[in-house]
Amino acid sequence: MKFDDVLREIGEFGLYQKRLMFLLCITSCCVVMQNISPVFTVKIPKHRCKIPTYPNDTYQLQSPDHASLVNETIPLRNGEYSECTLYDAVGSDGTENRTERACNDWVFDKSVFTATLVTERKIYRSHSSMMIFAGKFVGAFLASMAGDYLPALMAFRFMAGAFTTGSYLCIYVITLELLGTRYRRYSSIVAVIADIFAMLAATLFAYLLRHWQHFQASLASLTIFLFIAYFFIPESPRWLVSKGRHEEAQKVLEVVARINGRSLPPRFQIEALASMAGVRAASGPKGKQGVSPLSLFRIPRLFLRYTLLYFCWILTIMCYYGLMLNVSNMSGNIFLNFGLMTVLPEVFSVAVLSLLLERVGRRSFVIGAVGLGGLACMATILPVVFGGNDWIIRGLSLGGRMCVSATSSALYTLSPELFPTVLRSFGLGSCSMMSRIGGIASPYVADLNTYVMGTFGAVLPQMVFGAAGLLTAIMTFFLPETRGRHLPETVRDAELFGR
Repeated sequence: MKFDDVLREIGEFGLYQKRLMFLLCITSCCVVMQNISPVFTVKIPKHRCKIPTYPNDTYQLQSPDHASLVNETIPLRNGEYSECTLYDAVGSDGTENRTERACNDWVFDKSVFTATLVTERKIYRSHSSMMIFAGKFVGAFLASMAGDYLPALMAFRFMAGAFTTGSYLCIYVITLELLGTRYRRYSSIVAVIADIFAMLAATLFAYLLRHWQHFQASLASLTIFLFIAYFFIPESPRWLVSKGRHEEAQKVLEVVARINGRSLPPRFQIEALASMAGVRAASGPKGKQGVSPLSLFRIPRLFLRYTLLYFCWILTIMCYYGLMLNVSNMSGNIFLNFGLMTVLPEVFSVAVLSLLLERVGRRSFVIGAVGLGGLACMATILPVVFGGNDWIIRGLSLGGRMCVSATSSALYTLSPELFPTVLRSFGLGSCSMMSRIGGIASPYVADLNTYVMGTFGAVLPQMVFGAAGLLTAIMTFFLPETRGRHLPETVRDAELFGR
């Protein structure tokens, strides 16, 4: 007897699961808003060197005399003021025999944002974005360990106060484990819908609050909802069963059945729950038995599978956030660019996930989506070689971003289905942790065009993301399909999974 047999009796997608999905939306919104904040907080506005001899110099011209001094002091580059150099001294003729030197002080255009981290702190933008993903790396690691060795309630309570990523992973795993086989894809779809609302809300906040401190404070204040959600988060009954805590698991299942308008049949009482885990009831009240995460990597078959899965996450998340952060490098209105390159792909992701994820399978979906995304990004070199306008490059980048967004959501469904119940929180948490390596690298890849000049440099980030997408498609081919399969309960089940 499998745990999915119990779900068929108490409801595979009832009111209780829908309530959990609502809580999943709340945590997802908090996580996504923090993830996308660098697009606005570390935006580099138009700027030029500050004129040393002009007190209170600003980017906006203050008077005709100010405009004349700027023209005499700042070199022109393709009709734009140089951002990094100024003339060392004005020659006697006003235009000739002048040498340029680098400056170390700038003035910034404040027509879009009154202040960003770059304009106020003068820090490297890539480093600032990297620190967010480095923090998420630590949060995902702690969540992966806490989720399997502490009750989910305790782990969620701790993570809610410290790491939004940890909170999201805990509630995501609980929701996934309480959904029937046919409905597991809904967890990814609902999370993406929440992402869309979060991105729209964050864009609105950034539009209304043009100072980075006010914007960041508004996002941080929303995490109070994580503390409220704590009172409605259950323990994972699958996890309780795997730990031998069958009485507690039965109580949770009875609550699920009652809210869903069902009842827990007598044949699914404590003895039956014990047989599901393949273990006897724990001798102690706490249920001391456990499985080490290292046991997953002592088996060659599982070691290869999870290593490939980790690399898929690293490359996908590097592409996901890299293409999103690249919005800051685009010309034009940043809010419109963000909507086209970030919100629109998420809408596309919801549509294709709903239509195809259950029909073609998780693995096939990931291979097709990330493969097409990689080809689209690689194709951005064609307008550079054969000629074309920026809109072709932007359209191909948008296509790549859409496919990568769908891939990321599909991985959230595929990955936990490959791990056994006893280590499922560790599995998803470790995938998220490893993916932050890609997140840490993403701002540096997105800024490659600042190091490689010219038309090729403009599409170099997309070329790197395209190659990463194609490599991900190849590695995913060697992962097993999980569509319509029972979730593995033990390490042995995971080893036999896909054979």
